[in-house]
Amino acid sequence: MKIKIPHNFSKSDQWMVKVGRTFGQLKALAAVLWLLVPQAYAETASSQFEFDDSMLVGSAKEQKSIARFNQANAIEPGTYQVDVFINGNFLFRQSLVFAAGEEGTVAACLSRENMVDAGIFPAAIKAKADDTATCLNLEKQVEGASSRFDFARLRLDLYVPQALMQREARGSVSANDLSVGETVAFANYDTNYYRTQASGNTTESTYLGLNSGLNLGLWQFRQQSTFTRYNSDTSPSSSQWSSVRNYVQRPLPSIGSQLTLGDSFTAGSLFSSLGFRGVQLETDDRMLPESQRGYAPTIRGVASTTAKVSVRQSGVQIYQTTVAPGAFVIDDLYPTSFQGDLVVEILEADGRVSSFTVPFSAVSDSIRPGHSRVSFSGGQVRNIGNSDALFTDLTYQAGLTNAITANTGVRISDGYQAFLGGAVLASQYGALGVNATYSRADMWGKNLDGWRVGATYSRTFTPTATTLALAGYRYSTQGYRDLSDVLGLREASSSDEVWLSNTYQQSNQFIATVSQSLGKYGQVYFSGSTSTYRGGRGRDTQYQMAYSHSYNSISYNLSLGRQQTGRTPTGVVSEGEVNQGHTQNVIMFSVSVPWGAGGRSPLVSAGVTHETGGNTNYQTALAGTLGEDQSLSYTVNGAFNSGGEGASLGANVTKQLPVVTVGGSFSQGRNYTQGGANARGAAVLHSGGVTFGPYLGETFGLIEAEGVKGAEVMNGIGARVNRFGYAIVPSLVPYRYNDISLDAKGIENSSAELTENQQRVAPYAGSAVKVRFKTLEGYPLLIKVREEQNNSLLLGSNVYDSNNIVVGLVGQGNQIYARASGMQGQLHVKWGESASEQCTLSYDLRGQDMQQSLYRLELPCISQ
Repeated sequence: MKIKIPHNFSKSDQWMVKVGRTFGQLKALAAVLWLLVPQAYAETASSQFEFDDSMLVGSAKEQKSIARFNQANAIEPGTYQVDVFINGNFLFRQSLVFAAGEEGTVAACLSRENMVDAGIFPAAIKAKADDTATCLNLEKQVEGASSRFDFARLRLDLYVPQALMQREARGSVSANDLSVGETVAFANYDTNYYRTQASGNTTESTYLGLNSGLNLGLWQFRQQSTFTRYNSDTSPSSSQWSSVRNYVQRPLPSIGSQLTLGDSFTAGSLFSSLGFRGVQLETDDRMLPESQRGYAPTIRGVASTTAKVSVRQSGVQIYQTTVAPGAFVIDDLYPTSFQGDLVVEILEADGRVSSFTVPFSAVSDSIRPGHSRVSFSGGQVRNIGNSDALFTDLTYQAGLTNAITANTGVRISDGYQAFLGGAVLASQYGALGVNATYSRADMWGKNLDGWRVGATYSRTFTPTATTLALAGYRYSTQGYRDLSDVLGLREASSSDEVWLSNTYQQSNQFIATVSQSLGKYGQVYFSGSTSTYRGGRGRDTQYQMAYSHSYNSISYNLSLGRQQTGRTPTGVVSEGEVNQGHTQNVIMFSVSVPWGAGGRSPLVSAGVTHETGGNTNYQTALAGTLGEDQSLSYTVNGAFNSGGEGASLGANVTKQLPVVTVGGSFSQGRNYTQGGANARGAAVLHSGGVTFGPYLGETFGLIEAEGVKGAEVMNGIGARVNRFGYAIVPSLVPYRYNDISLDAKGIENSSAELTENQQRVAPYAGSAVKVRFKTLEGYPLLIKVREEQNNSLLLGSNVYDSNNIVVGLVGQGNQIYARASGMQGQLHVKWGESASEQCTLSYDLRGQDMQQSLYRLELPCISQ
């Protein structure tokens, strides 16, 4: 097929002249040369493309000026920043040299290091490690490999036979791609002001929460603190500054762990959780590829031919791969849920189909085969009265087979020892976990010892769509003591007070969570727990049963709950503070309906709540968002209480700004008026100054994009590039590739543009990664070149700036689009190597309106 491109325009071609006189000049050329070719190429792989120079008018047809575009994605030799993919998976983004080979084809030069990083077996690479003098493409270095460059997307695809690739788990991130981040100091702040006036008494409360940090390489210091101030007409004002937590942490990727020094908490998965000050070293599962996290069984089978293997769970395909003849192993399934057996189907090349089932049930302690988890904690106990006892924890969990996970642990303190052992057994009947813990405690010279045995169970009954998400039973003998109870009792005894907790003298505990799907008729849900105690304490019971359903756009919910509490509160308290408990039953019905059509319609909700033996409350609310970016949210609510409190009205509003989130509230009822305000945000101190943003997660990013103030961070909770060229990316996922994008439509400077709008980073946990975007600031020019001495410029000729960088091409009708870096300067047009095949354009914008989005000029091109 031939694509014929006219060069000059006759008077009768008025429609083409109009196109040539508009800003669409460049777009017209790009559409022909870059977009139409790949689109037509996609229609049939066998089609041949030819840009026919003979169709050009005048002397241009003798110059072969557009012959270089006869190949799809033809490019000039040079250096380009590209996204590199191998067999469809993203590899890295970096600048690569593209050079012309022996056949004249321009291709990427790949070093041996590039290819090893891509996962190609070193033995499959022909080039030597010291062979750097010659530019070699992929095809010349790896047998059977090929590559394709998509110039429009700056994407380089490498295709390498699977047999020549090193096998890696899906979701793996190369250690070379992990970013340590910048040296920064930062702070998250959260403020709230609350004021109420009731029965002539005014009360005010002010709160400030700070979560601060300092990153020095992989060492990360963290500090949490709060400030509260209370004011009332009936009592003196009070203020308090509290340091909640101080610690230093550091990832240790070589052993897949995280080190924490300072204030921390034990995991609580096997032994009860304790707050302490000391050292903690534990396995960090976030460092594993996503396909290695959580629990999933290893699948083993045999294929007779090159076969397709599919894995389904609950009728949904979750995995598919192609395997060679012989035995195969699948050990990189993504964890999907704790329930649902896996059905494995093998489709042979000759059409034969076979299948088998792999049981898949798990509880929270299940670990996939071949993996393990270690946690060590040691230091001084915190938050149990005034106790400063020393303790040490060590736990170990290992996935032995698909069916068995083993657990063990030890906890030691002054006058206290506890030992734990257990296992998780997964089968077609569900997953059953059993742990037994022995404790021995010295209580004022008397040794108490005993056992606690616990069991957990999980299963999904597929035929009835019933999920028993987790059921647990725990029994403790009279002499069993948890370490927190031992330390609490010692502290209470020394101060003639009382120790209360949910585990002290507990004899039995049972918990369960069950959900039942009713198909199109909705969902039924139940959760509950009950505990019994020795020593005369009453039973603790809580449960909730609920039914939910949606009909078209209307949703409604009916729930029944019960809360029965023995003694409260918890901790070291005085005798007078002990509450013998209470029982409360609550029934609630609610319904919500969109007010209008469309996804942004506000939602109207109404509900009624009744407490048995108590009052009935009626509530209604209207909630929605405003603005194109939905950055303003609001709620207007009303309520009525049958117990004599009467009716009340209130409103809340929240506005998401680029550097802070602010909100306010107001309500009024019988005998009271309330008002309040809040603000939440973050600040980052870095080498380029101080940058403010909406908030900071544990791991975050800092964008540097000079000159593009107003560019919005995609999925950045409203964050925008400030006038100094910085913006905050509030949250990143550690040890994973994160795509960071900027939206150019908000740029305030009409003379600036983004030359790239997307980057990819993989940060360490807790790091602050700086992401630099290339920008171009200058003046967009649309130049009509005056023809002198019949020297019409050749279509497709390159246009260079003073730094010899290509800034545009010659389009139809002797028109050029370019972005100039200064208000005056020169541009060079080049269509050959001789002086007669080059000319220079001199431009000067001084004296023009500098707010224009496009500067139209008519200039001569002076031949050199």
